[in-house]
Amino acid sequence: MSTRRLFALSIALLFSLIVAACGGGKDIPQANSVESLGDALKAAGMRVNGPNANDLLSANYFSIPGVQFTASGETVFAYEFDTPDEMTTQRGLVSPDGWGIGPKYIQWITGPTYYQNGNLIVIYDGDKSLMMETLAAAMGEPFAGGSPA
Repeated sequence: MSTRRLFALSIALLFSLIVAACGGGKDIPQANSVESLGDALKAAGMRVNGPNANDLLSANYFSIPGVQFTASGETVFAYEFDTPDEMTTQRGLVSPDGWGIGPKYIQWITGPTYYQNGNLIVIYDGDKSLMMETLAAAMGEPFAGGSPA
C-alpha cells in the first residue's frame, strides 16, 4: 500500500472516530414517561441524576408535583399525568411565552421551553443546545416558551 493511500485511510479513520466521539448519529429514544425521559438523556451522553422529587417551588406548577432530573449540570422538570385529559387541561394553563402557568407567574432564570409527548410535560429553563436538541428529538418541538412550534 502506498504511503499516500495509507495516509488518506488514516485521516478517514481519525475523522470517523472524532465524529463518533462527538455524538454524531446518536439514537435518542422517544420520551413519553419519566423513565423514558431519563433513558433519552442518558442516550445523549449526559450524566443523569434523578428522577428526584421537585423542589418546593417547582412542585406547585401543575396539579401534580412531578420530578426533576439533573443532566450534565442542567435541570429539567417532568410531569407525568395519569390521563390525556388531565395533561391537556394542564398544558392549556401554560402561556405561549412560558412565563406563566395559570395564574402563576414564574421567575425563570433563562427562559423556559416546554415539551410534551404522551402524558408527559417537560420544562427546561436553559439554553444549552445539547439539552434542547435532545428534548426535541425525544419529545418533539416545544409547545411554549423558547421556540414554540
